[in-house]
Formats: sequence, structure tokens, C-alpha cells
Amino acid sequence: MELTMTASGRRCDLSLHPVSAKTVERIKELGSKFYTKKYIHWWRNGNTSTCGMKFDDECDISVNFDGKDVPFDTSPIPNAAVLLRRRHYLESKAKYLALLGYDDEYCHMNWTWHNVSEFDPAKFDFFVHRWDRILGTKDFLIIDDVRYDGAFADEQDWGGSCGFNLVDPKVIDLDEVRRELGIETPALQSA
Repeated sequence: MELTMTASGRRCDLSLHPVSAKTVERIKELGSKFYTKKYIHWWRNGNTSTCGMKFDDECDISVNFDGKDVPFDTSPIPNAAVLLRRRHYLESKAKYLALLGYDDEYCHMNWTWHNVSEFDPAKFDFFVHRWDRILGTKDFLIIDDVRYDGAFADEQDWGGSCGFNLVDPKVIDLDEVRRELGIETPALQSA
């Protein structure tokens, strides 16, 4: 039998990139026009991108098993959330990060598993990122992926996109974050 979970709402594609002081000045000067000065998708190329469905009041999740809608309680999803930690930047010599991307692409995501013998909602595992601290918004959660009974979906697909708006680039001063967390600046560690 087939099991499908569908999440409808706002898709996020956000990324953190180390940037120079010169780029920080350009971001401050240009704001959202900064995107037009670079290849539009350059910010997606790093390993710091989180793409998924924003889990908020606008997110609707439904489950279908063997052709029938089945009840599903979404309340355990926030408990799976982990704070986004990019320690490799904190432990690097990078001074600034730029937050780039979008968080408002209305669409839906389907995860489908084939040959499922029984439905048990407790067998879902959610991979959820918590971007609260970076975005300054309480419970900013992004569902990145889902497993059922320990297995990733046999098929995943996004659909119904209605476009998006790029967020205003945000600069994060890593020295301030390091001070707040009590982490030494890497340049000072060798002294």
C-alpha cells in the first residue's frame, strides 16, 4: 500500500554565506538590490542552505494511506526541531555571514512511501531546523525531510509554486556571536 504525506504552505530556501567587510558594505548600501549584483542563485551553492516547508499556522499537513485520508496530529513536529548551528563558521576566521534567500514560496511538498503494510503515525520522524536565533523570530521552524519507519520517502516532489520574494539580506557579525557564546575568535587562539 502507498503512504503519502503532503505539506502545503510556505517553502523556505535560506542560506548563510561568509562575506567580506566590502560585501557587508555593499549589502548595507544596496539592501535587496544586492541580489541583482550577483548571479541570482549563487547563494544556494554553499553547504549552508536549508530548503523546506515552514512549519507555522499556514502550514497544512495531510496524510493519505491506501487511498484514504487518515487523521494526523502535527503537535510532535516542533519537538523534532534542532537549533541551526553552523559551528564551522564560529570556529573559522570568518567575520561576517550574510543570510540570503526566501521564506514565502507558497506550494506543497509530497513525500510518498511504497509497499507500506500498516499506518502508525508514531513511525514518522521529522527533520526540522530551528532558525529562531538567526531570524529573530520565535518558533521559525523548517521541515527539511521526513522518514517513515526509518526510511526516507521513495518519492518526493514539490509542486504548485506561486513564486517568492527574496528576503532583505541580513548581516551577522560573527565576533558578536562568539562573544555572546564565550567562544574565542580563531585569530586570537594562536596567540
